[in-house]
Amino acid sequence: MPRTLRQRSEAALFDGTLAFVASLARMGLRATTASFLAGVAALVRRYRRARTDALGAEALGKEWQRLMPNPKVMPITHVEGDTAYGEIHVHCPLRGTGDVKACHALMAYDRALVEPAGGRFVVLQSQAEPGVTHCRIAIRPQHLPADDLVHAHVRVDALTRRAAE
Repeated sequence: MPRTLRQRSEAALFDGTLAFVASLARMGLRATTASFLAGVAALVRRYRRARTDALGAEALGKEWQRLMPNPKVMPITHVEGDTAYGEIHVHCPLRGTGDVKACHALMAYDRALVEPAGGRFVVLQSQAEPGVTHCRIAIRPQHLPADDLVHAHVRVDALTRRAAE
């Protein structure tokens, strides 16, 4: 089904904003970037009439996809227990930079999309990591433990510290 002018415009706005805020995050303005993107997510939630009721894993995954300008590049690959797993195939401006902390700042947008519906959003693998062409993500209800879901920036930081020892 061909994408409408509105869908193409929304995707272009999304991509342009992503490139701009990625440059801010790379300059070290991560807190500013995260706050800005949380505000943008609140506007998007309102514009798209996002759900505010507490959702289970599968519904959280579908809602996250629905709030995106092009859900086809954000597939939910599977639901396992209380966790929806997915991928992000948008070409990220941070791809291959190694700057997973900037990635974490950018993903404040996605976290702010799912949190009001009771979700927790975790990037398991980031395009910012060398050789990675798509992000792997997990979405789980906030009230459930998530110690098994290790954020990419935490994992990479731990690996870097171990390598330096």
